[in-house]
Amino acid sequence: MRLRQTYRKVLCLAVAMAALGELAAAQAVTSFTAAPALSRYIETSMRAWKVPGAAVGIVRGTAPVYLRGFGVRDVRTGQAVTPDTLFDIGSCTKAFTAAAAAMLVDEGKMRWDGKVRDYIPWFQLYDPLADEQVTLRDLLTHRTGVPGTDMLWYGTHLTRAQVIRRLRYAKPDAGFRAAFQYQNVMYVAAGYAVGQAAGETWDAFVQQRIFAPLGMSESDTSAEAVQRSPNHAAPHVEAPDGRVHAIAYRNIDNAGPAGSINSSVRDMARWIGLQLNDGVYDGRRLISDASMQAMHTPQMVVPMQSEIGRVFFPDSMQLSYGLGWFIQDYRGHQLILHPGDIDGFSALVVLIPEIHTGYVVLINLGGGTYRQVLGYHIADLLLHLPPEHWGAYFRRLQTRLASEQKQQVADFMKQRHPATHTTLPLADYDGNYANPLWGPATITLADGHLVFHVFDRTLPLTHFQYDTFLTSAPNALTFTLDARGRVSEFTYSGARFQRKH
Repeated sequence: MRLRQTYRKVLCLAVAMAALGELAAAQAVTSFTAAPALSRYIETSMRAWKVPGAAVGIVRGTAPVYLRGFGVRDVRTGQAVTPDTLFDIGSCTKAFTAAAAAMLVDEGKMRWDGKVRDYIPWFQLYDPLADEQVTLRDLLTHRTGVPGTDMLWYGTHLTRAQVIRRLRYAKPDAGFRAAFQYQNVMYVAAGYAVGQAAGETWDAFVQQRIFAPLGMSESDTSAEAVQRSPNHAAPHVEAPDGRVHAIAYRNIDNAGPAGSINSSVRDMARWIGLQLNDGVYDGRRLISDASMQAMHTPQMVVPMQSEIGRVFFPDSMQLSYGLGWFIQDYRGHQLILHPGDIDGFSALVVLIPEIHTGYVVLINLGGGTYRQVLGYHIADLLLHLPPEHWGAYFRRLQTRLASEQKQQVADFMKQRHPATHTTLPLADYDGNYANPLWGPATITLADGHLVFHVFDRTLPLTHFQYDTFLTSAPNALTFTLDARGRVSEFTYSGARFQRKH
């Protein structure tokens, strides 16, 4: 009898707690009292920063408390942005790639410290030590010593496998595991390794193992797929004359695991709910607690004086990178976050563990710093911090960065000796060249000017001095002559292209 009475008390308590939980969840949806003020701020600041469209989602626990679209999807059509409008989330994709790997780590099919060649037998790096020791964790923490190699995928028709194979020719400029160097192609390799370990493509794995259980039914991993959606945002840029216009979609499917996911704030709210609840969503564990902690734990220090630190993370004392996430000390609070950028879009996903809250910002304007302005404003609002004038701060930052870039170009141009000419007639520079990392390239003579063709790009050359030409200042291409006075090679962006005879 006593056991039965105890059981009834426990049962009643459980029912009461469940009811309270449901009540709390219901209240959470309507208890974001700052919503009207936030909406007014977004509408006003978007006009000031010439942003065509944006969407914002805020989540507490698993419940979205704020989902709103602002402005237009496309300035040409004027169609409104909604919480279901799809945007390219850029490098926010990296956290999905890390999560995919985490699921396979939980299943014993991958190891954070497993050698990359366990999953991609033909994977190779230029440095023998790095090549022998490189692990999945190294790929996910940007610490291989290899600098950025975005020219391999950006605007090219190379496949993911072809892009990864070129890494063997990429010379490191830092010690293995010695420095943080943001590296998109290593994430392409990590995603490819996920596919190999799972026996399917990275795209299929993310769709079936992440999107489907979270109910992210509108999200996809392809620039082609998103443009078939009736509710997708168009990418925009601001022209030099200040006008904002739509541009064509940049297809980066060949770098998919590094940045090709398209999603909405409604779908991303579900992703944030999974992160805030330690890998559990809707009562189902998708990722182990240990793997969630690994992804959210600092793995590599990011120097605050770096370009990433200066542009994205002001007012921070410490900055590091986990597995697919930055970890930032922000005004005495920890933020776990990742920004994303690709032509015409910018995005931001932020987790604030101490208040069990996260948010997402999606914008259809590339370049600029409005994403940071809005992102930090929301952080201050949620953490009840004294407001900072982030708009003024980032205006000054943009002005300073533009001034520094202008000065860099001016200093470079001062080195020019104007009264010089090429050693040989221009026709003698015309020919086929090759570099192991970049692949084949050609120099052609058209209408009295040299043109540089590499990957799928055509870059007109302007004479600078002697045998040096510019694609744009200070990007120089310099030809070298052999002992017999014939053009033997040229150097561009630190790469030597040898002439093929």
